[in-house]
Amino acid sequence: MPGLELRYAGQDRLPTRLTNFDVERHFALTENDVAAINAHFRRDRRAGAAIQLVFLRASGHTLDHVGTLPRQLLRYVGERLDLPTPTIASLRTLYQRYKTQYEHQIWACEYLGLRSIETGHWAELEAWMRRDATESITLDELFQHAHYWLYEQRILIPAERTLRDLGRSIWSDIECDVLAMIKATVTETQLIRADAVLATKEGTSGMSVLEWLKTPPARHSPSTLIETLAKVRFLKELGAHEWTLDSMPIEKQRAYAQRIQARRPAKVRELKASTRTIELICFLRVTLLDLTDALLYQTGRRVSDLVRQAYDRTTVRQARSAIEYRQKLVEIKVLVQDHERPAEDRIAEIAGLLGDVTDKPPTSHAASVREALTDDHLRMRNLLGPLRELQFAGRDAEPSLRQLDLIGALHDSGTTELPSDCDVPVSGGWRDLVKGDDRARALRALEASAITGLRKGLRRGSV
Repeated sequence: MPGLELRYAGQDRLPTRLTNFDVERHFALTENDVAAINAHFRRDRRAGAAIQLVFLRASGHTLDHVGTLPRQLLRYVGERLDLPTPTIASLRTLYQRYKTQYEHQIWACEYLGLRSIETGHWAELEAWMRRDATESITLDELFQHAHYWLYEQRILIPAERTLRDLGRSIWSDIECDVLAMIKATVTETQLIRADAVLATKEGTSGMSVLEWLKTPPARHSPSTLIETLAKVRFLKELGAHEWTLDSMPIEKQRAYAQRIQARRPAKVRELKASTRTIELICFLRVTLLDLTDALLYQTGRRVSDLVRQAYDRTTVRQARSAIEYRQKLVEIKVLVQDHERPAEDRIAEIAGLLGDVTDKPPTSHAASVREALTDDHLRMRNLLGPLRELQFAGRDAEPSLRQLDLIGALHDSGTTELPSDCDVPVSGGWRDLVKGDDRARALRALEASAITGLRKGLRRGSV
């Protein structure tokens, strides 16, 4: 989109205040401008011609209203033309004779090389506006873009009413095309069910379904995750995940959805049927996309919480083990130094102290965290339901997706143990747990591996 250079394009009057930067950047008079004005106009008319010139250059529109002119601009024009600072009253007096104002505007247009809009220009403008209307978010944005186009083509911006009549006609045609596209992808039954959302009450909250869907997710908690999942399920039951609205830019869909968001349900029901259909379908579709993103975020936060808690439990357990280990060493030291008791008795007691010490080599902290996640299988398994419903896609070789598919198949069949011959790839850190003799625990380890791997895949973009 055009930036600072077109800040005033399409304006039909000056603001009441201008900064010195605005004056120097947008309303400056060059040496050639000053020379041309001095050569063409007598002294008492130069200020009016200069203001018409700088305004026309900045906006592409003639200045017909001189009732409010910023003092900074008047002072600047006076300084550049070596005149006393002009006043609004003096300009009003000057332009009491309309022919004078008209002559100044004609001269400024000729000096800047601006053309009046002609029949061929209208045809070009209409074709351009029809293309732009497919992406413009609002009707006002379409008008602003039309101003930019006319300005860049060095065509004098016409009367606002004529331009708005053309814009409204084009906008109406575009909305008819949008409605036809919606009716081609959304079945009549789905449209009826979507319209019923306006009056249906949500079961637990007591509010209407529309208000329920508008409610943003609450603070991070398991109950928020459950409610977000319920909304996603509801929208999928309506069929919103099957609606193909790709021919309409997502920003335009969001603009239509925002109109529903800003209205009370009673006001939505009062809309014209075609307008209500467009806005409601876009609202339901965009809401599903936003809730899906929110569900992924909440699930990621939940996984992070579980990993953090497993890390904390592991740290506490390792600290406790270190304390117990030192206590045993102290007790063994006491037994070794106790020469009054027979050696056989002391060796037997030392053997008792070392009875729960296994030959298994010590595991790393990360491995202990993975074991803690495996043992926290109830909370990990509660996350699998929402994740399976989101229908992830990614690279064919993505391990977490293959693990998720296998886990889903095992759960659907009622299997509680991981088959020993499964060939789903797992990372080296999880391999010992997944390949262990306890196949029920191996399944729980695979579930934890899938969930943590899926979170990593979403972060790196492979899922």
